[in-house]
Amino acid sequence: MLTLEQQQRGLSGLILHRPVHGSAQCPSDPSHLQSDPWLRSAASSPGLKMIHAIALWWQRFQIEWTCRYTSRLMKRLDCFEPYLESHFRENPNPPSIERISAQFLNSLQDHPDPLLRAVARLELVCIQSRIARARITTIYWDRNPNLVMDALDRFGDLPKPEPGIRYVLRLGATLPNGVTCVRQVLRS
Repeated sequence: MLTLEQQQRGLSGLILHRPVHGSAQCPSDPSHLQSDPWLRSAASSPGLKMIHAIALWWQRFQIEWTCRYTSRLMKRLDCFEPYLESHFRENPNPPSIERISAQFLNSLQDHPDPLLRAVARLELVCIQSRIARARITTIYWDRNPNLVMDALDRFGDLPKPEPGIRYVLRLGATLPNGVTCVRQVLRS
């Protein structure tokens, strides 16, 4: 039988869909679920599945609202739902929407798709504080970023990558109008 604290930590772990650490034993560990009939019952309840679905819906809504270009691109790439579910299962949910967005966009910086990395990085720079924007950020694109953002904004067709071409987008408070973009021809 678990103590009340262990049961509460176990329930918290079930609700958050991840193990809860902080005591000598991890009460949401499957072996603890086996030793506590109430936690076992809660783990298999339809209500818990509904709580997970509602939480994911709110998180999806927040990301779609604050990271609209990244979420639109991810939907086109058919990776939004699975990535979102995996991301929020593996990462603690920050207390504010701004932090949720920043955490989500940061998590995409190592994504294998270069266009998704660039769009997420651009949105991240745009939502950062004025102090963070004071430094210059460089983002490399494999196609014209203006055309990409316009296509995402208007739900149009995305431009194709331009082989042998790189667009260097720089953002920062010290730049003219806060942004520059240069088209470079790469050497073969």
